[in-house]
Amino acid sequence: MLLNPRRFSFLSAAVLLFTSLSSQAEITASIGATTEYVRDGISETRGQPALQGGVTWLSNTGLYTGIWSSGVERKEDHATYEHDAFAGYYLPLTDRIAADLSVTRYTWAGDTDIRDQSYTEGAVRLLINDALTFGWRQSGDHLGSGFDMRHLELGYTWQFSDFSLELFTAQHRWLEVDDDDFNFDEDTQRDSYWQFRVALDRSYGPWDIRIALNRTNLSADYDASTAIEFGFQRYFQLW
Repeated sequence: MLLNPRRFSFLSAAVLLFTSLSSQAEITASIGATTEYVRDGISETRGQPALQGGVTWLSNTGLYTGIWSSGVERKEDHATYEHDAFAGYYLPLTDRIAADLSVTRYTWAGDTDIRDQSYTEGAVRLLINDALTFGWRQSGDHLGSGFDMRHLELGYTWQFSDFSLELFTAQHRWLEVDDDDFNFDEDTQRDSYWQFRVALDRSYGPWDIRIALNRTNLSADYDASTAIEFGFQRYFQLW
């Protein structure tokens, strides 16, 4: 069978591009555990520990993709695992400034109703000296609600040899709700809230140990008052 020359050229270019990217890329994996999984300031495990792990492909062109998973135990449903598939591009703009553009697909394992909560989130982050970060994230149909949610982030990380210290704050805001407040049963407090975090990381070769203090302006009724996380990760170089 003869191949169409134009199709053959396209396939050849695609193979060459993939080969080139693969030769300049690395694949890493991680596995670990945390005493509590906190996302956007809210506990996803109700104070219980969780196993976590993921795989990331990173090219020196700035392209990256991967998947990350964590155990969850939320009181409002019967989710057992969260799976995040992501892809992005790290783009240096100057010697000191870079942009990080990404998209993440969040899905959950558990009851069949959990599938309706899957959503996609886009993010743009501006990094100065890879230390100061300004971030914007937004998702449509957040958790299957039919409404958008926006996150504005500000963080700074100090690097001291094998140690790093992070200060982080964010505003998490539903951009719209219905008259009955579909998401939170007519309690609008959680429609817009602030998160604050202080975290310390320590690396020991392929091991990373992290302790973080999370706080929001929400009460414990939302699993979001004050939470201390202690976790560790073991990294593996696969490629």
